[in-house]
Amino acid sequence: MGVDMKKIIIITILLIVSNNLISQSPYSNFLSYKKLFNEKKYSELINKKLSIKKSDQFYPYIEFYRSVSLYKINKKKESLDLFKELIKDYSEWTQIEEVLYWAIIIELELNNIDNALDYFSKIKDNIISDNLYKYFDPEINKISSFTTLKNWREKYPRNLVVAKYYGRKLLKEYLDDDALDEIKNLLEIIPKKDLFLSENRKFTVSVLLPFMYSGDNNNFFKNNSFVLDLYSGIKYAYQNLGIESENIIFKSFDTKRDLDVVRQIISSGELDNTDLIIGPLYGKPIEIIKQFCLENKILMINPLSSNSIIIKDNNYSLLFQPSLETIASSAAMYATTNYNSNKNVIIFYENNFQDSLIAYNYQKHIERDSFKVIYSKSVSLEDSRLILDSLSSTYEEILNDSIYDTLKNISELVIKDGRGIEDLDTTYKYLDKFYIENDSIGHVFVSSKNSLFASNIVSAVDIREDTIPVLGFDQWLDYNVIAVDQFENLKISLVSPSYHYRGSENYINMQNFFINETGRKLTMNFIYGVELMNMIMKINSDYGDFFQFGIRNESLIEGVISNGSYFGQFNDNQIVPIIMIKNSEIKLEN
Repeated sequence: MGVDMKKIIIITILLIVSNNLISQSPYSNFLSYKKLFNEKKYSELINKKLSIKKSDQFYPYIEFYRSVSLYKINKKKESLDLFKELIKDYSEWTQIEEVLYWAIIIELELNNIDNALDYFSKIKDNIISDNLYKYFDPEINKISSFTTLKNWREKYPRNLVVAKYYGRKLLKEYLDDDALDEIKNLLEIIPKKDLFLSENRKFTVSVLLPFMYSGDNNNFFKNNSFVLDLYSGIKYAYQNLGIESENIIFKSFDTKRDLDVVRQIISSGELDNTDLIIGPLYGKPIEIIKQFCLENKILMINPLSSNSIIIKDNNYSLLFQPSLETIASSAAMYATTNYNSNKNVIIFYENNFQDSLIAYNYQKHIERDSFKVIYSKSVSLEDSRLILDSLSSTYEEILNDSIYDTLKNISELVIKDGRGIEDLDTTYKYLDKFYIENDSIGHVFVSSKNSLFASNIVSAVDIREDTIPVLGFDQWLDYNVIAVDQFENLKISLVSPSYHYRGSENYINMQNFFINETGRKLTMNFIYGVELMNMIMKINSDYGDFFQFGIRNESLIEGVISNGSYFGQFNDNQIVPIIMIKNSEIKLEN
């Protein structure tokens, strides 16, 4: 064999050895795994002997292929174990977020949501995060525990699915100021349509009123018009205001003012899917429904009462009317603004629960604003003339000769002649002086709707030489004993929770409907029914099932013919109009 031939053989051998070495290199090993992975030969890939060191740069890639392949052949536990090793040993690997992606999917499929959330919190790539939400959504949607969602929200604030479902649960809780702020923060990262998505677009309103219907009885309609007018107003608004109402379902229940009947309604399950309860109107039935609403986080709203006992100890109970305390605080706020040039005040109140409570709270509020209550007097109906006497009683101020000479030429002063009682020949000059001196009182607040109180206070300020502003109640306008111009001339302001505008087309339509239906004058209960249903429909139109958030989020829910409603963080309506007569017309003052 020649020398050249030997060289060729040696070169050939070297090439064969070299090729074998290359074929066994980490890179070629990597390529072989990649090829199997791309061809979806997952079982073959898994069974292929791993001949690469853990320290090699291609090792994590090959392990990734093996992990995914295990998942593809439904060996999720083994797949997850490999992914966990990669996460532990190669946390700085450039492809680690893809590992996290797959680990999250498997953890979710194995119902390990906490682990999945923890892995998710390590992902920084928004594209990968966004792609994972479709896997999180159905799993987190199954979570019914508010506490669990709240904890996840605090621990994983970046997870939008957690935020969404936590927000929906939060909307069912009592929404105080902190909760409202939290929801507003959620709305900065979650679209409104996602947060307020309703699982059931139908909004169920259950009306629990003492209809007391017991068959054909002509006296029934006459004696129970109080309740029927309210219900008629609710139905009128539902049918005639042009607000979308097709999503609202009505259920009506006759409570009959009977505790057992109310218990039967609850035990029947008829109220289980209710979103809002209107009523009941009276005592014990209210307490039973309050407890039911508290336990089931269902809102109830009393349409007529101003008694804050109804909303005490139950955040899911609302008053459509302002409470007595709110009436007092609103009246005091008005006084603070309008009567602050003279901060001396006298308060009269009728000797009953409602009026005395308003007077007490009124005094408490104005004294906080540095007003001085000269006296606050409880007056019974029989003694209502005390109001007139206390403000108009006078005494004689006798003038000596020098003072008389000084004052006699002042035309504004009425100097009178007096005669002694024992000695009729004794004469003297005097001035009538009010015991409560002129301009010494800044205003008088009268907490009573009674006509005797109204007529006595009007007579008293009319007699006086000064003009003491009076703050009373709009029921005074209904009494014929007081002329309209007296209200205007004497600067009498009237607290008017029931104020409504009578000059609109809506009012005329309501009035014509009611007269045609009943043959009677339009009643306030019918108007309250219309206004209540108007509020409900407007909130439902904007917020769907999430009524509580709507009623608390809106700064003003416009009324049909009233000033509307505002609740905020309160559980009673905060709108308390105050009116005066100007140019013989009723004008809003606040």
